[in-house]
Order: sequence, then structure tokens, then C-alpha cells
Amino acid sequence: MPRSLPAILALLLVPPLHAGTRVGAWSEQANAVWWKEHDTPEEWSREAASIHEQLLAIQERLGPARVLANANFIRWVRHLKWLTLYPEDEAGHNFFKDLRSRRTFIALAQKPAIRDAFLGALSPYDDHARALEIFCSIFRDQAADAFQFTNLAIALSVVFDQPFPSAWPHHFVDPAAVPRGQEPPSERFAWIVKSQREGALLYDPSRFSVTNLKFLVDTPVPLKELAYAQRVKIRGAKHLNDLFTTIRYDLPRLQARRYLWPHGAYELFSIGQKGGLCVDQAYFTSHTAKAKGVPCIVFLGQGNSGEHAWMGYMAGYGRWLFDLAKFRHEDYPVGQAFDPQTWRRLTDSECAFLNKRSGAAPNLVRACDALTWAELNPGASFHLTCLREARRIAPTYLWAWEREAAQLEKPGSKLAERSRFWSDWIRAFSKEQDLRFRGEKRLLALLEEAGETTEYNRLLHQMIAANRNKRFDLIIGVAAEKVFVHVEN
Repeated sequence: MPRSLPAILALLLVPPLHAGTRVGAWSEQANAVWWKEHDTPEEWSREAASIHEQLLAIQERLGPARVLANANFIRWVRHLKWLTLYPEDEAGHNFFKDLRSRRTFIALAQKPAIRDAFLGALSPYDDHARALEIFCSIFRDQAADAFQFTNLAIALSVVFDQPFPSAWPHHFVDPAAVPRGQEPPSERFAWIVKSQREGALLYDPSRFSVTNLKFLVDTPVPLKELAYAQRVKIRGAKHLNDLFTTIRYDLPRLQARRYLWPHGAYELFSIGQKGGLCVDQAYFTSHTAKAKGVPCIVFLGQGNSGEHAWMGYMAGYGRWLFDLAKFRHEDYPVGQAFDPQTWRRLTDSECAFLNKRSGAAPNLVRACDALTWAELNPGASFHLTCLREARRIAPTYLWAWEREAAQLEKPGSKLAERSRFWSDWIRAFSKEQDLRFRGEKRLLALLEEAGETTEYNRLLHQMIAANRNKRFDLIIGVAAEKVFVHVEN
């Protein structure tokens, strides 16, 4: 029999076991009072343990689905997550040992909308502690602007929390030739805001989501490089294609098969002077776009004539185009690009989502909260239940699916359970060709492991038929993976 509302509220008023915080009804006023009464790291650590214990006791009585649907419970989960991000050794921390940094941490906690926007943007693949440090540093050093350009501050935090890959930006240049700036993210933030105020940007970054802004800030080059690119004359984003072709194509270099950049430092000025291959044209154009406030993505793909580079870019607020300089007569099955937040492959589906998904959609926010609660309890018996609740709330929330997949790869997972998961994946992403194929490929391996020859052959033939024309690269991947398995064995 369902519990009444008074009964649920009573359970939310579980008395603290070891400290003063009482987990109950949450409000912004109560939150402000809490932070005034608890302003030291020692208190935060102690209270976090008590809050966590109370939340576990509430869930034990109500179950994961009920508590994850309760607004008060979720707000305490966010409060707890914020507390757990603070370093245990404040005195030994280069950033938070500064009193101003601690005060910034408290000030942001008293702005729940800003705090929650940051927490909601974190992925399971981020360095959460480092992202918090960057976020707080921007608000500490650029407070007035940070409140106006909060999404920009968040985007810098989740992109610069981990080093850029050593092979960035692509494999046609020696990484040692690529200039990398030493400016901290807070200085990059200030430079972008200053550019906006001076009218140097084609778009207002305060109008972009964090997801889109990731593709604006995702370059580690020195600010002087971006300042140079900012001086390149283009009237608008629709003229980026013209800019791409103004970089002289180095046909002699292509004919000589000198695919690696041969001119020393990989600087924008040098590319503009000497020209280059399509990948150099894309690098120059994308950096000019970013310097002028236009989010963009560089793709590498294999076509009939070999590899080619092209771009996707923000053609208007909330509208992406993905075919800038893409040769239409070439049969490119897919372009390879990376999500700068996680440095994992950016799928076709995720590109499509850029035009239709909002990180603030209620179901995604709720799914993110479920994932947060699961991450706060990695070894709990209900961990998998919370991950499943996250994907039930938002069926295309890829991070929840991937965390559950990783959990099921651990020793002890039953074959039937894993097979059921990948079957669910295939149904959930039935219209997303690359994601559906990822599920089919994993299920294929499980069928082989189980000795289900008939079902294995049926699925394999289905995959080949569905992907033969447009995504032959996926079929090649299946064959290659079988070879890799034999090599490993």
C-alpha cells in the first residue's frame, strides 16, 4: 500500500545520527542558513557523513524509485555531492588553501541554481575535483562576469579538467610542433568575455548551452594564437566555407605523400602563409571560428579518394550544420570526432542530439540526479537499480547506459543479465544507427560466448544487411574485432 505524504515527510525528518544536520524539507533559505552555520572543512566532512547516513536510511524505507522522485531528497543529494567534492586536505591543496577560494566554494553553494548547473554538467568521465577547482577559480577571479556567463565557466571547467590528448589535434602533425598555452582557464574565460564586450564575437556566448560551449572552448593553443585568428576577416558563420578554401591547398605536398606537417611550429600564421592539406584547412578555419565565438567540430573521414577533413559549425543559435567542406561526391560513411569533455568518440547520434537536446530538459536533469546518487554509492546493493532508474527516466541518457555496461563487465555478472541489458540497449537506440550497432556487436559476442549459433548467425546477417550501404565501416569493425580477439588469445 503506498505511503501517505505525511508518512514520507516523516521519513525525511530522520534525526541525525552523529551531527547536527537534520535531513528534512529543503529550501533556499534553509540552505543559506546551513552554510552560515557550517563554514569549515571539518564541519563539512562530519556533516556529509551524517547526511549520507540519513539519506541511506530514508532510501532503505522507501526504495530508490520513490526517493529519486522526491524533490527534497534530491536537493539533499546535490548538497551532499557538493560537499564530497571539497578536498579532504585543504591545507595541502594549492587552490583551496587560499581563504578566498574557500569563500567562493561557500558562495556558490548558496546559489543552488548555479551549483546545480555545474553538477548537472559533470560526466562520469570527468575529474570532478579538478573541474570544481576550475569552476571556483573562475568565480573567484572573475566574479561579476561569471554570474552572467555561467555556462561558459562550466564549459571551461569540464573541458580543461583533464589534459588534452597528446595526439591533439590530429595525427597529421607532430604533437611537439603544436603550440599549447599556459594560460589558466580563468584567464581564457576573461579573454572570451572581453572579446564579447568589444564586439569581436559573432555570437553571444551567454546564449549557448554548456553542451554547445564545449565546442567553443576546446583548444589549448595560446591566447595569442586565438587573437591572431580573431583578426581574420569574415562577415558571419556562413562564410566559414569561403575561409576554408582561401587556405591554399598544398597539392605538391599531397602528391609527394608528405602527409605530416613539414613546416615546423604548427601555428595559424604559418598555415595561412604556407597553405596545407584539408586537415590543416580545417584546423585553421575551426580556430578562426572559435576565436570569433562560433562553436565548431572537425571531422576526419575515409572516402573514395582517401582521408578528408571537414567541419560542423553553429550556423545560428541552436542550429548546427555538419557538412562544411564535405565533398558530396565522396562516399564518407562517417566522420571521426571527439567529445572534448570526455575525449571519447563523438557518435553520429550525439551530433544529431546537438540540434534537439537540451541539458536542462526535466527528464535529463532527473536522470542525472539518479546517476549522481548511484555514483555516491558505488558499492551499494542498489547501485545498479539507480543506474536503471536513470535510463528509465531518460531512455537515451547515454552516460547511464555506459555506466551500467561497465558495471556488468565486472566479474560475477551473469551472461543472461548481460544479454538482456544489450537487448534493451538495441531497443532504446533502434533509430540511432551507430549506437544500435554498438549494442548489436556486444550482443553478438555474448551469443558466441553462449554457443547460440543460430541466433548468432541471424543477428550477424541482420547487421550486415542493415549497414552494407551507408555504414560499411561498422561491418569492417566486426571483422576487425574478431581478429583482435584471436590476437589477444
